[in-house]
Amino acid sequence: MKQLSQILSYILPVFYLCAVYIYYNIFFGKKKELENKTFPILIALLISHAAEIAIRLSSLRAMPFSTAFDALSFLAFSILFIYLLIESGIKNKASGLFILSFAFLLQLISSFNHTWERETNELLSSPTFAIHASLTVMGYTALSLSAIYALMYIIHHQNMKKRRFGAIYHQMPPLDYLESMSIRSVAIGVILLGVGIFMGHVQASRVLGSFWFADPKVIISDIIWLSYFTSYALARAMKWRGRWMAYLSLSGFLILMTSGVIVFTLTETFHKFY
Repeated sequence: MKQLSQILSYILPVFYLCAVYIYYNIFFGKKKELENKTFPILIALLISHAAEIAIRLSSLRAMPFSTAFDALSFLAFSILFIYLLIESGIKNKASGLFILSFAFLLQLISSFNHTWERETNELLSSPTFAIHASLTVMGYTALSLSAIYALMYIIHHQNMKKRRFGAIYHQMPPLDYLESMSIRSVAIGVILLGVGIFMGHVQASRVLGSFWFADPKVIISDIIWLSYFTSYALARAMKWRGRWMAYLSLSGFLILMTSGVIVFTLTETFHKFY
């Protein structure tokens, strides 16, 4: 099992690079016919990465969060999974080059820095914690992708206003696609993060004896989720579109990142496992 996990781990960056190459050809219009084949390609890549995680989980008896490099691999998987959800049903595939290139770099760094030692932290072996951590990471990943699409929307909109029509401009997805991708990312992030946070409270109830624990990261996470949920609900009700949604998504992500840095650098939290 260990050897199979090692082999898959070293092959995964190659698979990711192949996907990046396909999206490179799509972005620059060299092989437009590949646009209809991206879904099965992403599914195959997702299954391959999921298999590596499953085998690694079975071998080490823990979710792959034991080290920072393990976490990078799961982050790459999360980016791939969220992007697959976002892309489904949307014809324009141009943004895949940028998103998957980032996932490739994360997996490349992770694959050559993995360790294969059994996990001794009992918390990391808990199924409830595994669900909590996995969904939370995926939720934050979706919100991050929403901010990226929002930034692309703002830049694209500014270029159109100033009539800057360079080579990249013609390859970028239209504004309505970028808007749809950003909104869909927020919706996915709110759902996944909400379930992940709830499972975290369930885990806290079992381990600490309290459903809600007054830890800085717990408080900030709950506030961030509630803010995103409220903003998304208001945006749907008030029919906010275009730049307003883009600025709202980007501002929310900047607040999220700033809060995270403050919590982990200036406060004590039990959310540290390595």
